[in-house]
Amino acid sequence: MRRIAIFLTAMACIIPTSVAHARTQTQRTPTIASDDASIGTLSIPRIKVTASIFVGITDVQFDEGVGEWPGSPLPGARGNIVIGGHRTSGHRPFANINKLKNGDAIYLSRGARTYKYVVSKSMVVAKTTIWITKPTPTATLTLFSCHPPGKTSHRFVIRATYVP
Repeated sequence: MRRIAIFLTAMACIIPTSVAHARTQTQRTPTIASDDASIGTLSIPRIKVTASIFVGITDVQFDEGVGEWPGSPLPGARGNIVIGGHRTSGHRPFANINKLKNGDAIYLSRGARTYKYVVSKSMVVAKTTIWITKPTPTATLTLFSCHPPGKTSHRFVIRATYVP
């Protein structure tokens, strides 16, 4: 009887893990926990940024590095990875986000892999603009921060396209 209980307990752990793993091939489950470990690194050579990426888009994550919108797809996958960061507080990774130009490279590293994105557009939008977080039909990276620096009335947004 004890062996059956151990077997059922083991199966209860394996089956949900397998289902969850299959789901994470293209998209992670949203996580709100603020003390999670870094899930990767964002590097932007033009503005000399290297920042840890955390899941969540609150000051807790922004004070440690940059925050990824919960539910964003994995790098290189179809959809929109949305990452926000501070311009004037915390580590200020996006202090010079406005200096990015079309064609500039942005790198996301996860584990041993690095994914390259190329800036295709920059814009200023109202702080209530949520279309920038919506899924896209292609592999897209969206960076956002407050604008103008030190204010919260608008967002400075960078759109970048995945280069396989």
